[in-house]
Amino acid sequence: MADLRSIEQPFVVSGPSGVAVSDRLKSLTSQDEKVLRLVGSHLGSLASEDLKTRCADALKHSTHTWAARKRQLTPNSSARWAGAITKASHDQWALARRCQLAHIRKLEAGIAMIRHRLSVPVGQRGSRRMPGGYRSKREWFAKSRRLHVLMDRLDRARADR
Repeated sequence: MADLRSIEQPFVVSGPSGVAVSDRLKSLTSQDEKVLRLVGSHLGSLASEDLKTRCADALKHSTHTWAARKRQLTPNSSARWAGAITKASHDQWALARRCQLAHIRKLEAGIAMIRHRLSVPVGQRGSRRMPGGYRSKREWFAKSRRLHVLMDRLDRARADR
């Protein structure tokens, strides 16, 4: 029979002690930092204006409006920065729309569940597939009020979409 190796005593590894941030900018002078802050402020204002324009386009957005936004930014920066800014604005708009849709779906699911539970008699037990009714009349009443709040939120979210 082969010799088995011995098992060491278990131990707990300590968690991470900090975060290391690495950048390529080394030994900057105060003038360099000032220039970087000014450039960052300038590009940030361009990005802010572009996002405002993108939001105003809403669903009427097309490749032509995207190109027009890029042409509008290019004289104040460069074609490369204008492209990066317009892409970032477009991505931010798309993320906001996806999050808005997810919020609407979550509200719809919550409303459907509350409606189901309100339709079941108070105190009735649920099954594996569907939950039962609320445990008390007080809880039933509170959830009926909550249903109206969620429905109002859903109406506002749909109107915004």
